[in-house]
Amino acid sequence: MNTRSDPQITAACPTCSPEEPRLHHIIRQHGAEVLVRCDACGSVHTVVSKPVRTASVRTIVSRGEDSERYTIELPEDHEVYVGDELVVDDPSADEVHLAEVASVESGGRRTVVAVASEIDTIWARAIDEVTVKIAIHDGTRTESVRLKVFGDQEFTVGAIEKIGWKNARIIRIKLQKRGFKKNKGDVVLAKDIKRIFAERIR
Repeated sequence: MNTRSDPQITAACPTCSPEEPRLHHIIRQHGAEVLVRCDACGSVHTVVSKPVRTASVRTIVSRGEDSERYTIELPEDHEVYVGDELVVDDPSADEVHLAEVASVESGGRRTVVAVASEIDTIWARAIDEVTVKIAIHDGTRTESVRLKVFGDQEFTVGAIEKIGWKNARIIRIKLQKRGFKKNKGDVVLAKDIKRIFAERIR
């Protein structure tokens, strides 16, 4: 269930983001003038705008076989789609994680899109660092290897990769969202890979 937080406002920050709006906490308001503190850099300044109410949304992020529960703040009218990338704050570890929305639960049902104020739970998978599964065939048997890499690392069909102490040529790549990449030169980011199939190079 979502709960409403204190009013916030989105506005450009003259210190850290003069062109792109960021979330600010409202310190006080006098008429149309609002004194705010930037969530990103902490600077205090005055803006003229309308406050934006946010929703606290339960978000479960899986990383491999482990899952962690977080709460993220989103503008109440913000639409969340399956496939969206979210920044999830982990205050206990003083870190932020990048996660991809895998499913949205609203009104007790799974859906592909919902506004933040109506979301029960966001199910997501961490993509800042991922484990890529690789099946390496040497002509007689297939070995399964797990490789932990950054989510934006590129893998190319036809390329030779050093995996552990072995060299292997990538034959095809199975995607998270169905289908394969198998043409030489096809490039896929690690976060989008379900499994890599490769042949050992002796």
